Amino acid sequence: MEEQEKNYLQNTLKVINKKIEKTQIEISQLKSLFEEKRAELGNNFYEYKQGQDLASTFTNLSQIEEQQLNSEKQLRKLKFQNNSPYFARIDFQTNNSNAQKIYIGLGSIIYNKKVYVVDWRTPIASMYYEYELGKASYEANNKTVDGEILLKRQYKIENQQLLSYFDTNLTINDEILQEILSKNASDKMRQIVSTIQKEQNTIIRTEKNDNILVQGVAGSGKTSIALHKAAYLLYKHRHSLKSNDILVLSPNNIFSSYISEVLPQLGEDNLVETTFAQIVKTELKRPLQPREDMLDDLATKATQEQLNEISYKSSYEFLDSLLRFLKGPLTDIFTPKTLKYVIKETEDGEKEEIIFTEEETRNLFFKTFKGYDFYERINKIAWQYAMVFTEKRHYNKSQHRGLKERFKQILYKFMPIRDVEQVFQIFMAREKLSARKTTTINYMDKGTYLAIKHYLYGIDHDFSAKYLIIDEMQDFTPVDIYMFKKLWTCPCIIVGDVNQCIEKNLTDEYLQLTADFLGCKIYNLNKTYRSTQEIATFANQMMSIKNVDYVNRRGSSPIVYQTLNQGEIISKIIKEECAEFAHVAIICKCNKEAKEVCKLLNGYVDYVFMKEPDDYKNKVLVTTCATAKGIEFDAVIVPFADEENYKNNLEKNILYISSTRALHKLFFTTDKNPTKFVKSLAVKKV
Repeated sequence: MEEQEKNYLQNTLKVINKKIEKTQIEISQLKSLFEEKRAELGNNFYEYKQGQDLASTFTNLSQIEEQQLNSEKQLRKLKFQNNSPYFARIDFQTNNSNAQKIYIGLGSIIYNKKVYVVDWRTPIASMYYEYELGKASYEANNKTVDGEILLKRQYKIENQQLLSYFDTNLTINDEILQEILSKNASDKMRQIVSTIQKEQNTIIRTEKNDNILVQGVAGSGKTSIALHKAAYLLYKHRHSLKSNDILVLSPNNIFSSYISEVLPQLGEDNLVETTFAQIVKTELKRPLQPREDMLDDLATKATQEQLNEISYKSSYEFLDSLLRFLKGPLTDIFTPKTLKYVIKETEDGEKEEIIFTEEETRNLFFKTFKGYDFYERINKIAWQYAMVFTEKRHYNKSQHRGLKERFKQILYKFMPIRDVEQVFQIFMAREKLSARKTTTINYMDKGTYLAIKHYLYGIDHDFSAKYLIIDEMQDFTPVDIYMFKKLWTCPCIIVGDVNQCIEKNLTDEYLQLTADFLGCKIYNLNKTYRSTQEIATFANQMMSIKNVDYVNRRGSSPIVYQTLNQGEIISKIIKEECAEFAHVAIICKCNKEAKEVCKLLNGYVDYVFMKEPDDYKNKVLVTTCATAKGIEFDAVIVPFADEENYKNNLEKNILYISSTRALHKLFFTTDKNPTKFVKSLAVKKV
């Protein structure tokens, strides 16, 4: 049996190498052809231009370049597969056939019409994730294929060597899963096709047009699932969906860098990425307070008034008040006047006029187009008035567009208050909320500013996409989410965890409201894979999170070190207890605290203050909770974990998020009495 498996692997590798060689030749030929055609174009440019063959020549060059890019993409994927061609096999037998041996890997390997490996995204491969041994079925070409799974086998293949394999009734053998999860953190997030669980697979393979919201506990694989779903959609809809059609809203640039290798590992190009903050800055042309700075302020000097204001701005009640204000009191001050234009005057002084009365404009604005946003009403009225001129004077389309823009300018003048900042200040005053006039927009107000701008003027830039991925859903306000609906009408997957919000406490009711508002179906992921059971249990008990399932991966219990010299103890922890780890993070509450830790560590250990994506490559990182969100580390050390520094709900949220970044080990240090949030842990005084 083992010899058969080794032979199959060697035969598959030979096929992959042949395909690699063939693809390399194709790339070389395409490069030569491109250079040849480009030189030909340069030498005969005038003749091409005279013969009007220029456009077709450029099209030809573009097609060659696209073929080359596709071949290079295929080559990258083949090289990934050359290391480990497949990770699983199922033997599937239909009622009227012999059993098929189906090997499953990152991509399909076909040579001379023989299928050596099937892509994990194919319908037939879905049975590996969905079924145990016994009766099974899959959907293909709108038909259901019924049969029976006779064998499920998992492989450990590294560097083209078959290290081991297991026959199992489960989706993922526990021994393989634990081994994978026990590895050190890598510089980039890795693909997880070999360990996708049944509940994760269900989400990945939902239909493209289904809007879904994934609520998952820390370490449940939410981000990985969203990225693998993108890869699945790119495979299933490869003729109508490309990588640049999918947009990812990421929390920050460090997180974007961290996930940047997942799609390439799956043989797909990276997706378009941006942040909502960047969209706001682009549209409003004003600086925006970074989220990290906002959280820094809260962590160091938050007042109850500030927290209450954030809580209100994070509610659907606030969104409702904003929309009622925009569509009611603000819109009601639109005050049109009669517009009169002389388009022709005879020698006798008789005038042919076009008149748009105050009543006519008012009826169009407040009745005919009542259901539209302000800028849409203006657009429609301006278009209608320009059409009257076009019909009377026989203007062409270009002149019509100019007339429309002119009428828009006139109609906006009937709005006595139309400055975005002024409208914002009036609304905040009505809500009895503070609003200092500054050039920099407060982070919590970004959605409100954008909503006002959109209502009055629309959006200047095109952010359209065919599929949308939103990560860290809990960090957005309902006003932000309202703007997502305005900016994107495409299907979406939204992932997050209501327990991982720092500045506010969210409930299941809020989650359901958000799902209903966006038309999403909620999927709950209650199993955590990141941390050891000891770390995950501690973190979830701290937050009173129940009904969490754990992978049976054990480790040492988190521990509190109480000491007068935290710098020395942190250094000792890193050198003695984290020697084998690749990434150790010292996660602080705020930047001020992080700078203090840096001073304590000077002379003890080499470290990097994590600010840029490349910083993550270093072993010892000093960072803040806000920056570390969404990333994982082999070990986490939380300094200054005393009763004064971590005492309220906001600080407990910070402690929870910091703790759940740890894969293998978690430590707390303090020079005072430990915070009540770690009272379940052993305290070691040194």
